[in-house]
Amino acid sequence: MNAIHTVAPESISATDSSGRQYFPWDDPDFTLDPYPWYARALVEAPLIYDDLGFYVVSRYSDVMAYGKHPAMSVEPGWEQAGPWSVARETVIGRDLPDHTRLRRQTNKWFGPKIVDRWTETTRAVVSGILDSCPDGVLDGWHDLSVIPTHRTMCRVLGVPDDDHVEVQEYMSETMPMMAARPAVGAVDRAAVGFDQLGLRVSALIADKQANPGDGLLDSLLTAVDRGEITFDEAGATALMLYGLGHMDVGYLIAAGLNIFATRPDVYDRYRESVDLRDSIINEIVRFDPPELCFYRVTTSPVTIRSVDIPVGSKVRFMIAAANRDPEVFDNPDTFEVNRPPRESRNLSFGMGPHTCAGQYISRAQARTVFDQLAHRFRRIEHVDEPNMDNTDFSRHFTSLKLRLIE
Repeated sequence: MNAIHTVAPESISATDSSGRQYFPWDDPDFTLDPYPWYARALVEAPLIYDDLGFYVVSRYSDVMAYGKHPAMSVEPGWEQAGPWSVARETVIGRDLPDHTRLRRQTNKWFGPKIVDRWTETTRAVVSGILDSCPDGVLDGWHDLSVIPTHRTMCRVLGVPDDDHVEVQEYMSETMPMMAARPAVGAVDRAAVGFDQLGLRVSALIADKQANPGDGLLDSLLTAVDRGEITFDEAGATALMLYGLGHMDVGYLIAAGLNIFATRPDVYDRYRESVDLRDSIINEIVRFDPPELCFYRVTTSPVTIRSVDIPVGSKVRFMIAAANRDPEVFDNPDTFEVNRPPRESRNLSFGMGPHTCAGQYISRAQARTVFDQLAHRFRRIEHVDEPNMDNTDFSRHFTSLKLRLIE
């Protein structure tokens, strides 16, 4: 495995001429709203070398071209990932051809032809929650984002769905260590979170071995018996799906609810124009993605913007910045209901072989939640300011108190 390159090229500084950082990773203002910093970097410094030892790529064209470049690998560096090293046994941590071998086990479970079956669960859960909320006040994050999506993923896996509170709490402990500068204790908390999730998944696997069913977890265990994947790969895949099943799609739903409450005109358009609904969801995905970047390591030399990047270099691709690139998106910092198709190619679900396999079910679940609200309520309002626990790597609601008005 290649060592990760840490020598800073002098020509691409992480600061401007006045000494201001382009990406102040742990600044609270930056983690709350990084987009002003992204806008400046897109114009002044689309490629920098950060003092922490990685290159940062922000322009849409560069992220598209080099994020899926054959020289960019997901495999090196997992020995530095601590608790997150469990992901190295999944598609998240494998290049081709192993990536294809592992992805083959889940593709049919998340394709566009089957998502209607899974969103039956989403619809039923949301309907029950709305029926049991006579005053119209609820937490858009917990009630309409976490619970429906976790229970839907549990249906896909074929496992019990009565533990959403614990799973959400444990998974929320694992994400902060992904920050460029993790806070003190973040790695230890992530270890505890993964340990607890691992115990739960091990129990689910043991139950499946004693009582087989017809869910995705059963399919993974059958693939182990056929020699197509290892037991560790099956367990790690199950853990990622079980733990992450509510995270990104839950954020997509909550981000949409937050926009609907902030911009009643957007919600009105969603309610009144069925033909615009998928476009509005796509704009939510572009405007406020849950994950802001991804990492790769070079396996051969690469030249980006005339900068020679050596073998073993760590590269951070800023997909959220690319989603606001003015060379691609007109008025990029404005939520536009009617963005033309040519501006719909946001990068929030990744690109190339590592395009998110869950994008169809994510969009379908978001549409299911929003459609039910649009059918039953004419307005969505904030009760309190949303609470978030963000890092420079990912965004997370902790509460989103809303009032639904008929």
